[in-house]
Amino acid sequence: MRRNRLIALVLFALSLVGISLVGGTVSYGFFFFMLLFPAVSLVYTLIVFLRFKIYQQLEGKTVVAGTATPFYYTLQNEDLFAHAGIRTRFFSDFSSIRDFADDEEIELFPHTGVRKETILVCRYRGEYDVGIESVTVTDYLRLFSLTFRNRETLKVTVMPRLVELTGVSCLDEINASPRDAARSTSEPDVLVRSYVPGDDPRSINWKITARTGEPMIRTRTGESTPQVSILMDSCRYSEDPAAFLPPENKLLETLLALTLYYVNHGVPVGVYAFDHGSVTHTLEGTESFADFYQAVSGFHFKEESVQQSLFGSVASHPEIREGSAVILLLQEWAAAAQEAADQLERSGVPVMVFVVSDREVAFPRSSPSGRTAFLRIGCEDRLQEVLT
Repeated sequence: MRRNRLIALVLFALSLVGISLVGGTVSYGFFFFMLLFPAVSLVYTLIVFLRFKIYQQLEGKTVVAGTATPFYYTLQNEDLFAHAGIRTRFFSDFSSIRDFADDEEIELFPHTGVRKETILVCRYRGEYDVGIESVTVTDYLRLFSLTFRNRETLKVTVMPRLVELTGVSCLDEINASPRDAARSTSEPDVLVRSYVPGDDPRSINWKITARTGEPMIRTRTGESTPQVSILMDSCRYSEDPAAFLPPENKLLETLLALTLYYVNHGVPVGVYAFDHGSVTHTLEGTESFADFYQAVSGFHFKEESVQQSLFGSVASHPEIREGSAVILLLQEWAAAAQEAADQLERSGVPVMVFVVSDREVAFPRSSPSGRTAFLRIGCEDRLQEVLT
């Protein structure tokens, strides 16, 4: 485009020289041609700019992060003249379009359109614009180019991804795995029954099975398994969506994955956060997980929900200190978190600290009693690889 402008400027300068030194009909005709033609080209670009039509559609206004969703868009020319040099650009910070190049340029003939069907993937939980962000219109001579923001963008609500973990080996360090919780129940209250297809094979009592020759399952009538408590940092640490969406998305994804893992193994879970007060969810089994998922999907992180407020509410929940383990899901490791972890550890509760961050985290080398473990989770890490 710069080259074409330079050529047009040189030709216009030559036309000025022609009318100044030579004159005549041809010289003046060439001068007015070089004077008017760029102006006509600019007017043409402005008309296309004002008349160009965009139609786009996404299957559903609510999608799940990381899930491929069918996406359709149409570039339409409803005029009697052709539209040249149409180039679209898509939102790319939080979503991606499969098989699409931003540098693709399209020419639309009168009363024609181009319809494309592709796949859109939203990367993070939240609400944001997706699809076509802007359109660039260029004239035939490639002298002028106008870029305008799409006035009818698509705003979607993105739900957090649900990851089913096959195991959480990092929690073995604090003895917080479901099998440890199951062993903590007193053996005198253990009864057995016949094995029924669908029962967890890990509950088979092999001694009695060997004696009777029939698979027998343990059933427990003693005290219930202590809950695992998960405390989630609900503070928003930035006003820039590019800074706060990735860690918040991974924080909620980790929360859902851990909660589902425990309730699938029969371990009660208590989830605690802060939003103008203590927010508590208690799950005894999988039957309440669907409602919990909806609540987590609509949870709002706020600047005023600082860690001190979250940890200050622990005192009003004695079940946290009486549980089998405490998991801290944080976005940064600060003095308030260190103090809370030390207090919980002194109460005899094993603590696991997960910090979601792409920066290195300065964890302490060891805890007072060695019953606190630490792990950093990157915003783009796969939980199956990091936790298992």
